[in-house]
Amino acid sequence: MKKLLMGVAIATVVFAGALAVHAQDDSKNDDGPIRWTRNSAPTTTTIKGGPWTLEQSGAANGLKSAGYCDKAGVNQIGNPGTERMEPYYFPTIFGHGKHLQGYFDYRPKDTDEAVVAAKSDDGGLSWVFQQEILELRKTCPTDYQKDPDADKDVPPYADPNNADNVDDDGQGHQYVITISGTTYLYTLIRAVNHIDSDQLLYHIVTPTPDQPLMGAPTLTDAPTDSTSANPEPSFHTTGLLNPDGILGVVPGLSPLTIIYEQKVLSGDLAGKYALPASQQCQTAWGPYYTNVGISTNDDVTFLRLAQTTNGIDFTDLGPLTGLNDPTTVAINGTRWLATAGTILKLKDGRYGLFYSGGSCIDGDSDAFHYIGYAESNDLHHWHVVNGFDNPIVSVFPVTVPVDPTTGAYSTAVNATNELIPANEPVVGDTQGFFAGRTYAPSGAIAGKDDLTVIFAGYHTTKPKNGLGDYRTIGRVSLHSSQPLVFGDEDAHDNDGN
Repeated sequence: MKKLLMGVAIATVVFAGALAVHAQDDSKNDDGPIRWTRNSAPTTTTIKGGPWTLEQSGAANGLKSAGYCDKAGVNQIGNPGTERMEPYYFPTIFGHGKHLQGYFDYRPKDTDEAVVAAKSDDGGLSWVFQQEILELRKTCPTDYQKDPDADKDVPPYADPNNADNVDDDGQGHQYVITISGTTYLYTLIRAVNHIDSDQLLYHIVTPTPDQPLMGAPTLTDAPTDSTSANPEPSFHTTGLLNPDGILGVVPGLSPLTIIYEQKVLSGDLAGKYALPASQQCQTAWGPYYTNVGISTNDDVTFLRLAQTTNGIDFTDLGPLTGLNDPTTVAINGTRWLATAGTILKLKDGRYGLFYSGGSCIDGDSDAFHYIGYAESNDLHHWHVVNGFDNPIVSVFPVTVPVDPTTGAYSTAVNATNELIPANEPVVGDTQGFFAGRTYAPSGAIAGKDDLTVIFAGYHTTKPKNGLGDYRTIGRVSLHSSQPLVFGDEDAHDNDGN
């Protein structure tokens, strides 16, 4: 673990000591929050078939679109066999035990985007491609990495490096819900002037064993960056506030209740959520951002509750509290929350929540610094059990000088060096495939006290700094100190019954 987070030239640490697996007396924890331990270390996953992957034809060497198309530059080349599962992220997993149904946001940087369905029969270690829908484009990059075996005189091999299609802003952040016999696929529109302002799109699908998203269009039917002036399609939800996507369905409630993310772009600069300069990251962390070469972020995020009786029209029930503080500038203060996660119903009526969060140090509201766990009795008020300082999963640890009062970056003489995370993550030391980003934990119950968590990771914070190792689907098995309750996580029928 000698790599530094975001290139900061200050000391990092490696947490020492082996994790104890099932070493605790679980019976002593029945009245308190769940204590999670790992069954094994996190691993990357594989996928058989489907679209192009990063490890094909030199892409793993940092050549953005190498091998993406044939030598004529006309037809895309798919995954020829079994490859590491990237560039996939935002997993949404249903099922239990070894048999899992997954939906993924497929997104090769600046080239394409689509929603992909895949299944696993080994508890998420390997996946088999089923279906790709809502693809942004079928065309090849306008100018992509030259094949060294190709005739140098034959176009389109004009650029020996990384040219592409400019953007990857299609539909993503997918989620699937069945209510009253109808199955809906929800997606986020990424296009400029639409993202995080439009309602979510929905498509009615008729799942089959081989094509669980049957009925959704092959190509995107929403505005893109090049067509961003186009109106929002008519098939969208109502009632959600600046939705970035659906985190999950609360098990066992009627009417059907969801947790979703609200993201207000540049919200701390003006409007309802405007903050004084002292509570903006650009003020508290400006010198740090300059030193490491990252831009600031002024978005405001909340996780919120909403209900629906028809899957289309939602009633917002307010924000979740206790998980984040949009005003904090502390290095270990969770300012931002991400869209994807997992909701568990516990045996005594409490709820558990796997989520991901981030702070000003990341300079990014995508909230990818750590995966945490929290519990609640009423779904509104949450108590963090595993947070920034004792996470389930974390990016590389780093020590940064901070102001002892605010926790913000400082080089003053009274600055104190603060380590994040302060304690070893539950899954152990950070691995390379999630050293820069770790988020979107989607869990499936594997037994009475075991949970399989599928999550996303990046080797570096920005894909452009690691073109052969980003948007990787990882897997880890966790052990719960208390029995887990099977609920809506084992089926798509989420009517709340």
